[in-house]
Amino acid sequence: MLAAAWYYAQSTDQRETVAAAGQKIVIADGDSFAFGPRKMRLQGIDAPEYRQLCTDEAGRDWECGKAARASLEKHMLEPDLNCEVEVQDKYARALATCRTAHTADVAAAQVSEGLAVSHEFNGMRDYGEQEDAARSARSGIWRGPFQRPEEWRGQHRR
Repeated sequence: MLAAAWYYAQSTDQRETVAAAGQKIVIADGDSFAFGPRKMRLQGIDAPEYRQLCTDEAGRDWECGKAARASLEKHMLEPDLNCEVEVQDKYARALATCRTAHTADVAAAQVSEGLAVSHEFNGMRDYGEQEDAARSARSGIWRGPFQRPEEWRGQHRR
Protein backbone atom coordinates (compact mmCIF):
# COMPACT_ATOMS: atom_id res chain seq x y z
CA MET A 1 0.00 0.00 0.00
CA LEU A 2 2.87 2.38 0.79
CA ALA A 3 4.36 1.73 -2.66
CA ALA A 4 1.02 2.51 -4.30
CA ALA A 5 0.77 5.79 -2.38
CA TRP A 6 4.33 6.73 -3.39
CA TYR A 7 3.63 5.90 -7.05
CA TYR A 8 0.43 7.97 -6.99
CA ALA A 9 2.24 10.93 -5.44
CA GLN A 10 5.02 10.74 -8.04
CA SER A 11 2.73 10.23 -11.03
CA THR A 12 0.42 13.10 -10.09
CA ASP A 13 3.14 15.63 -9.34
CA GLN A 14 1.50 18.99 -9.94
CA ARG A 15 4.21 21.27 -8.59
CA GLU A 16 3.98 24.81 -9.73
CA THR A 17 4.79 28.22 -8.37
CA VAL A 18 2.03 30.79 -8.20
CA ALA A 19 2.97 34.44 -7.69
CA ALA A 20 0.47 37.02 -6.52
CA ALA A 21 1.68 39.56 -9.11
CA GLY A 22 -1.39 41.78 -9.16
CA GLN A 23 -3.95 39.01 -8.67
CA LYS A 24 -6.72 39.66 -6.17
CA ILE A 25 -6.19 37.67 -2.97
CA VAL A 26 -9.21 36.78 -0.84
CA ILE A 27 -8.51 35.42 2.65
CA ALA A 28 -11.18 33.04 3.97
CA ASP A 29 -9.67 32.16 7.36
CA GLY A 30 -6.29 31.52 8.95
CA ASP A 31 -5.17 28.90 6.42
CA SER A 32 -7.39 29.27 3.33
CA PHE A 33 -7.32 31.85 0.56
CA ALA A 34 -7.91 32.35 -3.15
CA PHE A 35 -5.97 33.88 -6.00
CA GLY A 36 -8.78 34.95 -8.30
CA PRO A 37 -10.94 31.85 -8.84
CA ARG A 38 -8.28 29.41 -7.57
CA LYS A 39 -8.86 28.19 -4.01
CA MET A 40 -5.79 27.37 -1.93
CA ARG A 41 -4.87 26.23 1.55
CA LEU A 42 -1.59 26.40 3.45
CA GLN A 43 -0.07 22.96 3.64
CA GLY A 44 0.79 21.42 7.00
CA ILE A 45 -1.39 23.51 9.31
CA ASP A 46 -4.94 23.88 10.55
CA ALA A 47 -6.10 27.29 11.76
CA PRO A 48 -9.23 28.18 13.73
CA GLU A 49 -12.27 28.75 11.55
CA TYR A 50 -13.32 32.36 10.99
CA ARG A 51 -16.27 32.19 13.43
CA GLN A 52 -14.46 30.05 16.00
CA LEU A 53 -13.99 31.36 19.54
CA CYS A 54 -11.20 30.39 21.91
CA THR A 55 -10.76 30.98 25.63
CA ASP A 56 -8.03 33.15 27.15
CA GLU A 57 -6.17 32.62 30.43
CA ALA A 58 -8.93 34.39 32.36
CA GLY A 59 -11.66 32.18 30.89
CA ARG A 60 -13.01 34.86 28.52
CA ASP A 61 -13.95 34.09 24.93
CA TRP A 62 -11.93 35.77 22.21
CA GLU A 63 -12.27 35.65 18.42
CA CYS A 64 -9.32 33.41 17.58
CA GLY A 65 -10.69 32.65 14.10
CA LYS A 66 -10.80 36.32 13.20
CA ALA A 67 -7.32 36.84 14.66
CA ALA A 68 -5.96 33.94 12.58
CA ARG A 69 -7.52 35.39 9.43
CA ALA A 70 -6.13 38.87 10.15
CA SER A 71 -2.66 37.42 10.65
CA LEU A 72 -2.79 35.47 7.38
CA GLU A 73 -4.03 38.57 5.56
CA LYS A 74 -1.12 40.59 6.97
CA HIS A 75 1.40 38.02 5.70
CA MET A 76 -0.26 37.54 2.31
CA LEU A 77 -0.18 41.28 1.63
CA GLU A 78 3.59 41.45 2.14
CA PRO A 79 5.67 42.04 -1.01
CA ASP A 80 6.79 39.23 -3.32
CA LEU A 81 4.22 36.62 -2.33
CA ASN A 82 4.96 33.24 -3.94
CA CYS A 83 3.20 29.94 -3.28
CA GLU A 84 4.52 26.56 -4.33
CA VAL A 85 1.71 24.13 -5.02
CA GLU A 86 2.30 20.39 -4.83
CA VAL A 87 -1.09 18.66 -4.64
CA GLN A 88 -4.80 19.26 -4.19
CA ASP A 89 -6.88 18.29 -1.18
CA LYS A 90 -10.19 16.42 -1.28
CA TYR A 91 -12.01 19.75 -1.70
CA ALA A 92 -10.01 20.57 -4.88
CA ARG A 93 -8.02 23.30 -3.12
CA ALA A 94 -4.36 23.58 -4.03
CA LEU A 95 -2.17 22.83 -1.01
CA ALA A 96 0.59 25.42 -0.96
CA THR A 97 3.71 26.51 0.84
CA CYS A 98 3.87 30.31 0.65
CA ARG A 99 6.62 32.82 1.28
CA THR A 100 7.09 36.55 0.98
CA ALA A 101 9.98 38.97 1.04
CA HIS A 102 9.51 39.26 4.84
CA THR A 103 8.20 35.79 5.80
CA ALA A 104 10.13 32.68 4.78
CA ASP A 105 7.17 30.34 5.41
CA VAL A 106 3.71 31.76 6.01
CA ALA A 107 2.37 28.53 7.56
CA ALA A 108 5.29 28.43 10.00
CA ALA A 109 4.54 32.05 10.95
CA GLN A 110 0.87 31.22 11.65
CA VAL A 111 1.90 28.34 13.94
CA SER A 112 4.65 30.42 15.62
CA GLU A 113 2.14 33.15 16.41
CA GLY A 114 -0.16 30.57 18.03
CA LEU A 115 -2.82 31.06 15.36
CA ALA A 116 -2.70 27.55 13.86
CA VAL A 117 -1.77 24.02 14.87
CA SER A 118 0.62 21.78 12.99
CA HIS A 119 -0.69 18.75 11.13
CA GLU A 120 0.44 15.49 12.65
CA PHE A 121 0.77 12.16 10.85
CA ASN A 122 2.13 9.06 12.55
CA GLY A 123 3.66 11.15 15.32
CA MET A 124 5.42 13.52 12.91
CA ARG A 125 4.38 17.18 12.90
CA ASP A 126 5.04 19.51 9.98
CA TYR A 127 5.67 22.50 12.27
CA GLY A 128 6.31 20.82 15.60
CA GLU A 129 9.06 23.15 16.81
CA GLN A 130 6.98 26.24 16.08
CA GLU A 131 3.93 24.74 17.80
CA ASP A 132 5.96 23.74 20.87
CA ALA A 133 7.41 27.26 21.12
CA ALA A 134 3.98 28.92 20.78
CA ARG A 135 2.52 26.57 23.40
CA SER A 136 5.40 27.28 25.82
CA ALA A 137 4.99 31.03 25.30
CA ARG A 138 1.19 30.69 25.67
CA SER A 139 0.76 32.60 22.40
CA GLY A 140 -2.53 32.90 20.54
CA ILE A 141 -4.77 29.87 20.94
CA TRP A 142 -2.41 28.45 23.57
CA ARG A 143 -3.39 31.23 26.05
CA GLY A 144 -6.15 29.02 27.36
CA PRO A 145 -8.23 25.98 26.47
CA PHE A 146 -9.42 25.75 22.88
CA GLN A 147 -11.11 23.31 20.58
CA ARG A 148 -8.95 22.04 17.74
CA PRO A 149 -10.20 23.44 14.42
CA GLU A 150 -11.01 19.98 13.05
CA GLU A 151 -13.21 19.22 16.07
CA TRP A 152 -14.89 22.64 15.85
CA ARG A 153 -15.70 22.10 12.17
CA GLY A 154 -17.20 18.70 13.00
CA GLN A 155 -19.58 20.26 15.50
CA HIS A 156 -20.52 23.28 13.36
CA ARG A 157 -21.11 21.73 9.92
CA ARG A 158 -24.14 23.09 8.16
